[in-house]
Formats: sequence, C-alpha cells, structure tokens
Amino acid sequence: MLNNKKIIDVISAHRAPIIIALVTILCLAFFVNKAFHIDDTLFVWAAKQIQNCPADFYGFYVNWYGFDAPMFLVTQNPPIACYYIALVASLFGFGEITIHISFLVPAVAAALGTYYLAKRYCSRPVWAALAAVLTPGFLVSGTSVMCDVMMLALWVWSVFFWLRGIEKNNSPDLFYAVVLASVCALTKYFGMSLLPLLFVYAIVKKREFGRWALFLLIPILILACYQWRTYSLYGYGLLSTATAYASARFNPSQYLKLLTKMITGLTFTGGCTAVILFYIPLLWSKRTLLIVSVFTVLLIVVLRYAGLIGGQINGGEFAKWFLFVQAGLMAAAGVCILLIMIMDLWKSKNAESLLLLLWTAGTFVFAVFVNWSINARSLLPLIPAAGILLFRQIERYENIFARKIKIWQLVLPLVISAVLAICVCRADYLLANSARSAAAAISRIYKDNPRTIWFQGHWGFQYYMELCGGRAFNFRIPQLESGDIVIIPVNNTNAAYLSEDSVAFNKSLMFTKGRFLATMNIPSGAGFYTNILGPLPFAFGNVAGEEYLIYSVK
Repeated sequence: MLNNKKIIDVISAHRAPIIIALVTILCLAFFVNKAFHIDDTLFVWAAKQIQNCPADFYGFYVNWYGFDAPMFLVTQNPPIACYYIALVASLFGFGEITIHISFLVPAVAAALGTYYLAKRYCSRPVWAALAAVLTPGFLVSGTSVMCDVMMLALWVWSVFFWLRGIEKNNSPDLFYAVVLASVCALTKYFGMSLLPLLFVYAIVKKREFGRWALFLLIPILILACYQWRTYSLYGYGLLSTATAYASARFNPSQYLKLLTKMITGLTFTGGCTAVILFYIPLLWSKRTLLIVSVFTVLLIVVLRYAGLIGGQINGGEFAKWFLFVQAGLMAAAGVCILLIMIMDLWKSKNAESLLLLLWTAGTFVFAVFVNWSINARSLLPLIPAAGILLFRQIERYENIFARKIKIWQLVLPLVISAVLAICVCRADYLLANSARSAAAAISRIYKDNPRTIWFQGHWGFQYYMELCGGRAFNFRIPQLESGDIVIIPVNNTNAAYLSEDSVAFNKSLMFTKGRFLATMNIPSGAGFYTNILGPLPFAFGNVAGEEYLIYSVK
C-alpha cells in the first residue's frame, strides 16, 4: 500500500489537471438544462435516426430551409457526435440534462489536452489552459450538443501525441495521434486540416521523411473510405459536398468585401478569446501599450464612419457608438492575437512556434475567408493555441523587462474573463430556453384548436414545436387551410411574412431573455452563430425579448 507521503505526491502531481477539470465542469454545470439550440436539433435528429438504422445515419428528410430536403444535403457535419448522442440516449434518454452532462466529457478532455500540450510550450500550463477555457468561445460552445468541442478535444490530443511521438520516435504515440486525427475529421470536417498541420511540423522538425509519414496515410485511407461509403449511400461524397458548401461564398475579387470580412473576423476572434484584453498590460512595454491604445481609438472611429461593419441597431447615436466601441475593443484583441502569433515565430524560429502559427492562422483564414459565414464555432479551434501563445508572450515579457509578475496580476484578468464568459453563456442559455418556453406556451394556448398549427423558423424552436405537434411551414408546397394557425418567430432563420390576403394577424407573444447582453440579435449587432445576424459574437445593449407573431389563415 502507498504510505501517506506517496499519496500526497500522487495528489500533488495530479492537482493541476484536477483543478482544470473542476473549473471546466463548474462553469458548464450551470447550463445543463439548456434547451437544444441552433444546430443541436440536427444532431439530435440524426442520433434518433442512428438508433433506428445505425448504418444509414443521414437517410431521412428534414425541413430546415422552409422545404423538405435530404438530411445528407442539409447537414454539413460528419456523424461521430451524432453516434455519441445516440449511445448516451440509448442508456439515459434524450433529455436535455442527460445529453448536456455527457458533453461535459469532451469539454473536460479539450481543457486537459490544452494543459498537457501547454506543458511542452510554457512554464505556466495551468494558466494557459484556463485562459483557453474561460473564454466566451469555449464556454458557449461547451453548452451545446454540437460537434465543435468534441472535435477540439480530439484535435489537441492528436497534436499532443504527434509532438511526443515525433520527438521520441515513438510509434505508439504516432499511431494514437493519427487515429485521433481520423476521428477528429469524422467529427467535424475542419478536422481534416489537422493532417497538413502535423505533416509540416514533422518535416520541419525532422528535416527528412521517415516512417512517421506512413502513419499519415491511415487517416487519408479512412477519409477515402468515408467518402466512398457516403457516395454509395446517398449518391454524394459528403467530404466533397461539405467542402463545396463551405467555400460557396468565397470570392477573392471582391476586395471591399474581403476587408469587411477581415474586420468582422477580428471582432469575432477577439470577442471569442476576450481574455487577451485583460492581460494586455502584461504583454508589452508601456510604449507599445500606448500605441495599441491609440490604434484601438482610431479603429473605433474608422469602424463608426467607414461603413465596414454595421447592423440594424436600435437606438440613437449613443447605441451606435456603443456598438462600435465594443467592435473596436474586440478587433484590437483579435489583432493582438495575430501579432503575438507572428512575434512568437519571429523570436523562437522553431517547429513548435511554426505549428502554433499555422494552427492559429489557418483556423482564422478558414473561418473568415473560406467558410460560408463567420461564426464563433469555426474559430473555436484556435482558442487553445491562443491561450498558449498568450502565456508564452507573458513569459517573454518577464524575461525582457526582468519583472516578476505577481499572482494577482495573473488571477484578476482570468476572473474578469470568467465572469464575462459566464455572462455570455447565460445570455445564450436564456435565448435557447425562450424558444422552448415559446413552443410550450403556444401549445397550451391552442391545445383545443382542431386546426393545424404551422410554424416558420428552425433551430431549437422547430425541435420543440414538433414535439408539441406543430408542423414546419413548407414554402414550396403550402398546405394551409382556413382556420389554420401560423407562427412566425421574429429572431430566427428561414422565416418570411405571408401575404395579408391569405392570413390575418391575431397577436404577438413576447418571451424574456437576457436584457443587457445578446448572442443572436440583429438589433444589437450580435451574431455568435453567424455574422449574417450581426458583426459581433456577442453584444451589450438594450436587448428586447423574443417575439412570436401569430396569424390565422383566412
């Protein structure tokens, strides 16, 4: 048996991972009752299909764009996360709390993977991991049941094993890395970009080809099999279909549009990794900080008057300035991340720094210029790298200026970032739950109505309306009859007003959500899940409730 000293040593050795795991769980545990939200619905539907027919995961039709379409054309994600949900639901059911608790596992895995990876890069790996976890981008994504955090967990652990395997010429580690990379790509298609990242790191580190290159053939073979299997099932290779969908709106000839995308991408990057704003005093000299401050002020003024970004902002001049102040601060934070990334490679000039640069820059370029829209989910993969880069720069600051950073200087920015991230989580939580409440209230109001209740809009609202017996409106084949009810959510997707000749307005229902902070709200400029709704991932301001318009068919 272990004596007391050995027990204490074991506990001390595992204290840091335990702290990181507990912080992650505690931050996300408040939101396990969150309603299914945005694309959660697609993953839950696919999981139900998998329970009925495991080999045909996308073999059903959904009404997601206002008309019925095959699921394999609607969803742009591979099915690993859906299989995970199906497995959990087969044991515990499809309740929100059950599914959300199960998704704490990949969130904790991503946090711990960031910690063990950071141990190779900096002397404060706990702080680097917490700086990644306690961000709006990570925590809000961690409250969903989509594939993003699961993909991130597989990503960071694959990088960890690959670095260790290359360094020690260890075949088991290389094998673990490529297996995790394969599953990562089948969790979210962006995971395929991990393969060239691992290749470049190895070739720069080793300066020659070796047996490590053979391991990279394993995920290529697995992805080729997936492409062939989905083509044989659905007549479409889903890898190539998703690639075409992601880049459908990319047009390098529209320079002004590219500049607008760049600015919006910086606001999303800085907003999702807002922790860097609070650590800025520890990053550079006072002169550099003055330059950064002047740059931020000028950026706010330019954004206000250049028309590069904007939204349908409610309120007067103060509300507009307030939006652009937030946009300027977020964009400045985004610029700081890219600047730290470049400086790290400039100072270190090694394979490890190159890996961080390609990891961060590659994610940024894809999310901003290639993907169909800019959103926090697409930028999530760069957050662990940003946390590591942040503390590498802080260590560089200590060495250059020979200053010992005090513990409160490390704790206070992290606490502020955690408070901000949890507030953003709460805003998204209230938004998601308002759709569930709306569906339940509409069902109660019209429970004795013999006519059909139609609804527009999708996301979580569709999931709960269909559970209550509502039917999704089909714009291509309307089936309205006299006396039917039509529900139109104001803040949703793929909804449109109907002609006054065919419907009569009855009333509107308003459901409360966060009053001063929004994640998806056009008048506030917030578009966490797509910049089509707003140029910021989240926004402070006067946020109205969720409105649902109710019509009856004439």
